[in-house]
Amino acid sequence: MTKPDFMMETYIRCTQDALWDALTSAEAVVNYDFLGQSARRDGDTLIYMTPDGFETLHSREITLDPKTRIVTTFEPKWEPDAKTSEVTYLIAVEGDYCKLTVEHRGLAHDPSGGTADGWVRTLSGLKTWLETGQPMHFGGDHLWAEHEGEAP
Repeated sequence: MTKPDFMMETYIRCTQDALWDALTSAEAVVNYDFLGQSARRDGDTLIYMTPDGFETLHSREITLDPKTRIVTTFEPKWEPDAKTSEVTYLIAVEGDYCKLTVEHRGLAHDPSGGTADGWVRTLSGLKTWLETGQPMHFGGDHLWAEHEGEAP
């Protein structure tokens, strides 16, 4: 396996089931991911959207090892020339919390380096939501203002 272009780990006080569901459910994504203020599932693909329906990201499941590993595509829709890459989520139970590792490979097109910032925002929102039950989006609204009114 190739070395990830980006890797981040965080510890979240939650159950393995809660973390798995948060990563795989369209209903859960809207509680923490700034790319998915709205989301829907189309088969094995999660489609992240702004509230007005602009599609920001497609994430197609490639591999699911229940409760421990998810491999998905990362297909940005906010930029016409953005290339598809791959994300691996690794879940490990450690006592009464979980360690989540995110590995992002194939970042051939990240001119502004915004992917790292996006992951920090997303995982911070995920941790906050799972630990407090309060939905949290760390930014994002300003990124989508230019797309208002575009067809999804």
